[in-house]
Amino acid sequence: MKNSQYILSLILISLLFISCGKEKAEEIQKPKNYTVILDLSDRILLPEQLDKDFYLIEKYFKSFEENSRRNLVLTSKNRFSVKIIPQKNSPLNIDCYEDLLQLYLDETEVKNKNKSLLALSQSLHKTLNALKKEALYGKTTTDYFGVDIWAYLHDNGKALSKCGYDNTVLVLTDGYFDFESQSHVIKEKNQYTSTQFLKELTTNDWKKEAETKQMGLLPITLDKNTKWIVAGISGKQASDILQTEKITYFWKKWLMQSGVASAKIILNGAKSEMSSSLLQQIK
Repeated sequence: MKNSQYILSLILISLLFISCGKEKAEEIQKPKNYTVILDLSDRILLPEQLDKDFYLIEKYFKSFEENSRRNLVLTSKNRFSVKIIPQKNSPLNIDCYEDLLQLYLDETEVKNKNKSLLALSQSLHKTLNALKKEALYGKTTTDYFGVDIWAYLHDNGKALSKCGYDNTVLVLTDGYFDFESQSHVIKEKNQYTSTQFLKELTTNDWKKEAETKQMGLLPITLDKNTKWIVAGISGKQASDILQTEKITYFWKKWLMQSGVASAKIILNGAKSEMSSSLLQQIK
């Protein structure tokens, strides 16, 4: 009787290990969904800003390409896409560039997967150079209305995450939710769809004041398991040395309140430093 119970226990333990092993394998083998959200507002007037953005996009794509080939490109279901936030009065053909800057291997015929991956790898740099020329359609900040990051993610945020995938969203922005006109900004108590409220936080105790008044960005609904990386955060006013810290604080707070479990911030800096931070986050 004892032998039977012992054997039964061994069988149950073995089945448990097998089950756990299968679950772990399934988790490891999840296809990857790489998404870029690009802010082409007046921030791109800063010297070399687009060069930094596009350098990060190329590094991000390289990670997608290597992962797809590592796991056999013919069977890969990985996805890569660049999304451009619409901007009022911009002449840029967003749909055209988004089509050129995406590859969904799960929707690509097996016989065309390697060819399509190679084609995007070879055309990416040239396409980004063309985008740079068209995105810089004005020379002053007043030529750019500003992009509504809050509205874009409110309307599209959950759709950026694909069920059954390991999802990572890279947002390239300085972090501001500002516009030439503030007439459409929504406010609920002390939460906003714009970052204009940062101007009210002028003391060294700004964080305590913000927490007391429950100030911040109005939360939306995002997928919990998607990894978010916000790169390029920087302050606009040299006189406010705490501005970058404030933007970082409120971005993290907003993403967490919106349901995100993993949110990383990469400050604007040298291309090599930003690239190194990005690659560490997407490993």
